[in-house]
Parts: sequence; C-alpha cells; structure tokens
Amino acid sequence: MPSPGSVTRKVRPLRRHYRVGIRLLDWSQGFCYRLFPGILEVARSGHDIELVFEQPSGGDIAPIRIDEHWDGDGLLVYRYTAAEAKAWAKKGIKVVNLSAEQPANGPRFPRVTLDNEAAGAMAARHLMTLGLRRFAFWHDPHRRYSHERLEGYRSELAKAGYPLTVIEIPSSHYSDAERAGRNEAQAWKLLAKLEAPTGLFAKDDISAVCAMRALTTLGLRCPEDVPVLGVADDSVYCHLTRPALSSVRFPGRLIGSRAMQLLLAMMNGEKVAEDARIRIPAAELTVRESTGLVELPDEVVTKAMRFIREHAPRRAVAVDELCRAAGVSRELLRQRFQSMLGRTPKEEIDRQRVEVVCERLRQTGWKIERIAEETGFGAADELCRFFKRTMEMTAGEYRKQMSGATGR
Repeated sequence: MPSPGSVTRKVRPLRRHYRVGIRLLDWSQGFCYRLFPGILEVARSGHDIELVFEQPSGGDIAPIRIDEHWDGDGLLVYRYTAAEAKAWAKKGIKVVNLSAEQPANGPRFPRVTLDNEAAGAMAARHLMTLGLRRFAFWHDPHRRYSHERLEGYRSELAKAGYPLTVIEIPSSHYSDAERAGRNEAQAWKLLAKLEAPTGLFAKDDISAVCAMRALTTLGLRCPEDVPVLGVADDSVYCHLTRPALSSVRFPGRLIGSRAMQLLLAMMNGEKVAEDARIRIPAAELTVRESTGLVELPDEVVTKAMRFIREHAPRRAVAVDELCRAAGVSRELLRQRFQSMLGRTPKEEIDRQRVEVVCERLRQTGWKIERIAEETGFGAADELCRFFKRTMEMTAGEYRKQMSGATGR
C-alpha cells in the first residue's frame, strides 16, 4: 500500500493532449471544491491537460455528464456504480477514486482519501481535553468511511480507558423522500438516552447538524450537555448552526494534488494496483463553539475552565487568580483538576493558550510579533520560548508543517 509520500515525485510531462474528467458529490461542494487548487497546480505544471468538470450552472451552460458513456483519458471521481466502473475499464480510462466507498461488484480503482482512522483519533483527543468521561459516535453502518472514523475514534478512547456509545442511524439506506424524517426520528430516540455530559463525534458535518437539531428538540444543550464535533469543516454547515460547529478539516488541496499526480502517472503508463490507497491525514481541527465549555460534574472545575476560556486567549492567566475565581485554595484546585482532567491548572492554561497560538499560525500569515501582541505575550521571543516548551518545536517549524500538510 503506498504511503502519502509515495506519489510526490515529479511526473514527467505527458507527450500528448489528455482529457481528464472530474466528478464530485453534488451535495458537498463546500469541502469538495477544496480539491481544485491541488488538481490545478499539478495539471498546469507543464502538462497538456483538458479538465472537464460536471459543473452545475443553473442552465446557463450546457450540462456535461460524466457517467458510463463518458469518453476521455482519465477520471477523478467520488463514488461510482459497478456499471460505470465496467464501462470505464473497458474503454481503458484511468480512474482515481476520491472516496473510501467502492461498489461491491465490478472493477476497482486506486484511491486517494482522507485518513479516516486518523481523523477519528484526532476527534477523540480533542473531546478528551474537555474533561469528558462519556463519548458517543453517530454512525452509518453502511458507509465505509463511517466505519473507519469510528475505529479511529474508538481506538483512541480505549487507550485512555473510556467506553463508547455507538448511535447507529443507517441514513444511506433510507430513500430520499424519507431520509430526513427517519434520521430525525432515530436521532430523537437514541440521543435521548445519552447522559450529560457526553461528547458526540458525528461521521460528517451533515450528521452533526442533524444531531444538534435533535438535541435542541430534546432540551439538551450544546456544548454544555453534549459537545458536538463533525468532519469536513464545510463552511456552510459549520457556520449556519447555533452554536457554530467544530470540525476536523478536510485536506482537499493536498488530496487533489496527490490524486492528480497519481492519475498522471497512470496515464503515463505506470502500473498501480487496483486496491492501492493513499491516505492523507487531516492537518487540523477547527474549534468553534459546539465544543466550547462543557458543564462537568465538578462545579469548581467548570467555573475555573470558564474563566480560562474567557481570558487565556488574550493574556496570561495566573493560577492564583484562577483560585480566586473558583473560590478554592491552590491545592484543592490542583486536586480537582487532576481528578477531573488528569492535568494541573497551569497545564490547562498553557494548553488553551497554545491552542490559540496554533490557530493563529495556521489561519493567518501574521508575523510572530503580531501574534504575541494579540495573545498577550510580552514580546515575540517570550511567545517563541513558550511555544517551544509546550509544543517541542518552534513556531516557524509548526507553521511550515501545517502549511505543507494542508497544501496552503
């Protein structure tokens, strides 16, 4: 099985014109469109490639259908039928599958996908930092990607000794006409059984939105009772919820780049096994209000966490002022934090501060001096020492690593 780095070699320019089709999911353009910068930067780097996109235009452009009747040299596709696979294979079209899903019958094609197990593990680590002891997963048993995310999530929780509740909602097996109603009914029934606080990881952003709506109907608060986390970081779904949804970010540019490199190699005559799969890890998790302050069983820790979350993004928080805000002694606060979170108050303050710094390094091009000013450090060198001590790498190394992983 090839590793993500196995197709980063430079593909020699093709000697003739090639026609490549791109077919994405029509309901997930918010994150699928992130593939295009990666696809284009490879396709335009010395190759004679005509890209054909099955693009909705509201009728302004004559529609292009990419199905079993399509002719060309290569395809980048999300999900396909067995009939399409047979037709493409018969025509000799080279295909790279962008989905974990494959038809049960017919030819299969190499895949370039998100590393779903790693995404599940990332989600578990984030929810565990909130001090939770109970966890759940919204699962579609008929989707391979859901199984993979579940396994990564379950495995990471098991390392810490935490149990998991699996909420099975077979959405993909419901008809289009009944899907929304049946999802809603199942969600009400199953989410009502959760004991607050429980961290809920949904298989994708759409499922997370369904869960948040059901929680509101049930009178359960997000994030206080049930913090919710999705996958894809689709800006539409994540920002049109209340509260805004935290999500594991889909590394679309890098997936697009690796997929186009692989397709070029295949069209150039390189033999690639049909079961080959390149997994691209998510580089980041975007934290929003849906995984904000959880109401933990320990009221003192909850109060202290609220104070840290409010002040730590902008300035250093002293443990003594945290004790005053929580109304307990330094030693008692340490004991409560250790029991509830498995770390000291100072470690939690540092964790939240470095999380904010990491977000600024990932999402902005700001210089270290500006980030230091925005986050309450006395100077850039103070921030740099703090970051190196906390993250065991420099801020510059972290930014370079994140830039490479996301393809930005």
